[in-house]
Amino acid sequence: MKWLFRVAVSAVGALVLTAGSAVATAIWLMFAGGSTEGRRLGFFDSVFVEVRQSADGATQLGTGINDPLPLVLAVVVATVFILAVFAVHDSLLERRRHLLAQAE
Repeated sequence: MKWLFRVAVSAVGALVLTAGSAVATAIWLMFAGGSTEGRRLGFFDSVFVEVRQSADGATQLGTGINDPLPLVLAVVVATVFILAVFAVHDSLLERRRHLLAQAE
């Protein structure tokens, strides 16, 4: 039960981390190119920002997902990394308990 909870916490943490990174990348792309027209890709070409001039002279801004595979891979890698941190933390706590028990 403890590991099921940790997998869920790791997955949610990875989703929040990846979504935050993708949104931050999109915001960065919005302001990095100035007002130049065109399509800019970021976060391993998974998100895009597109700037166009409309016929009436207004600037149109569009954002979206270009390729979801890097986002999915980022979530999986972050989940595995967070689970590995939990496992190392548990083993270090167990080692500490063992050493304290031997010292008594």
